[in-house]
Amino acid sequence: MPEFTITSRIDAPVETVWGVLDDFGDIQRWNPGVKASELTSSGPVSEGSTRHCDFAPFGGVNERIDCHQPNQRLTVNINETFKLPISGAVADFNIAPADQGTELTLNYRYELNRLGRLMKGYTDKRMREGIGGLAESLQQESERLAVGQGSASP
Repeated sequence: MPEFTITSRIDAPVETVWGVLDDFGDIQRWNPGVKASELTSSGPVSEGSTRHCDFAPFGGVNERIDCHQPNQRLTVNINETFKLPISGAVADFNIAPADQGTELTLNYRYELNRLGRLMKGYTDKRMREGIGGLAESLQQESERLAVGQGSASP
């Protein structure tokens, strides 16, 4: 199963970054790669919560939260895919305070389906670009909110 890790520093408090991640049903609001998203479970967001996401220009996923530790860790299991070169994936977001901001460590591993195996090099490159874009969008939204809250680092 291919795997990679992205580490970045976000100029926003852990609580602000967590607030963005924890708005699980509304990822399309801040991630331009997601065309539409919605919670498919009821109740507050926690372990077991599910959502569906449609990607631009095509494809989609059903996801479930496997680990929900406020202000620390969110593990999302992509358990069903549509029109994508992967059959599943796990995105493990770990956040921790760092120098008046937040350190993000995002570990991503995915399972290639037949199409993904046929185009392995291309698929691996696109997965890294897409998840890199997700991490960058998380950073931008968290920093935008921190400035609005007057809590960004100098």
